[in-house]
Amino acid sequence: MKRIKNFILGLLIVVIVGFLLFMFIKDSRITKYQDYFMQFNWFVPTLIGLAALLLLIGLILVFSLFKPTYRKPGLYKDFEDGHIFVTRKAVEKSAYDTIVKYDEVRQPNVIAKLYNKKKKSHITLKADFFVPGDVQVKTLTEQIRNDIKENVEHFTELPVSKLEVNVRDQKTSGKRVL
Repeated sequence: MKRIKNFILGLLIVVIVGFLLFMFIKDSRITKYQDYFMQFNWFVPTLIGLAALLLLIGLILVFSLFKPTYRKPGLYKDFEDGHIFVTRKAVEKSAYDTIVKYDEVRQPNVIAKLYNKKKKSHITLKADFFVPGDVQVKTLTEQIRNDIKENVEHFTELPVSKLEVNVRDQKTSGKRVL
């Protein structure tokens, strides 16, 4: 959402500055167009309004520089006696440690995304790993899924809204270098 807002704001600034420059540049090739627009009664107040809007946007951007940036990306959880801060790496490490407990799992990888909402903060996790060919994959993934969900929710006290567990195929992953 922030990227879309910044894109629209930047586009608006470019259009306003371009139109103001178009109207106040003295060039013989564009004077016909400038004279055409100046004949309207509403045009000069519109130019003044656009300049004021551009000035207002500039002031908002300048004052937004002073907004505190001490918060790091992660999740904040408030309690009666204080608050805690959970980073993405801490959540990934908790899920990784859960997966490593299983002897059948090879090369685990965990990716976590944290969503900081006012009422419903939540976590999504994606875990993938290799398993040898003689392992019952379905029961193993269900065990891992339940353990990850339980451990991460216990650790962070936040719900895991989506948990994706993928078993990668050794043959399709390419050659291994030993």
